[in-house]
Amino acid sequence: MTARRKQMPVAQRRAELAEAALRVMRRDGAWTVTTRAVATEAGVSHGSVHYAFSSKEAMLQAVIVADTEHAVNYFARAGQSGDTPGQVLGAAFRAYAASIKDDPETELVLQELTLMAARDPALRDLIQQSGAEYRAGAERLLNDLARRCSGEWDAPVPLLAEQLLGAMFGLGIAWLVDRDDALLDAVLDDLARTTAARLRPSGE
Repeated sequence: MTARRKQMPVAQRRAELAEAALRVMRRDGAWTVTTRAVATEAGVSHGSVHYAFSSKEAMLQAVIVADTEHAVNYFARAGQSGDTPGQVLGAAFRAYAASIKDDPETELVLQELTLMAARDPALRDLIQQSGAEYRAGAERLLNDLARRCSGEWDAPVPLLAEQLLGAMFGLGIAWLVDRDDALLDAVLDDLARTTAARLRPSGE
């Protein structure tokens, strides 16, 4: 009697298919991804992909969520140090810079997905959810720094968080084109310094 092949847990299958989807997009561009292309990349049947994910959007959500969780950790890890506000912000920015330098293809995929969301309502929801997580992570870090220093920011924290994220991701796009490491590092260091200077003693 032939032994029945042990079935892979759905969570593990989803994680592997999300990795396969990312490989397809890194190689061929985010706009090329299909469930059939992912099945071929992963070496599984097309039906296996649809068993794990109800749609292509659900599969892309798994890719986006995994990246968002990883990126938000930049803020969390930086905030755990006892350094000055400028050093903490600098550490978070340097972690982001290191990630795009180490894996520019993945950063390009995420930027492509963000632009595609402007034309695709289903994808737009996923990117908006991701953006909300980024904002929450940045706001937590800024609020934590203010508490630690018994200070307050010179502008509302949501506004500051939006400015920081816009600067980070805008610089990321510029780096993908120019690959100027020194310029990226210098601008992010200056961003950390100028942002930290906006933290004032409470009541001032």
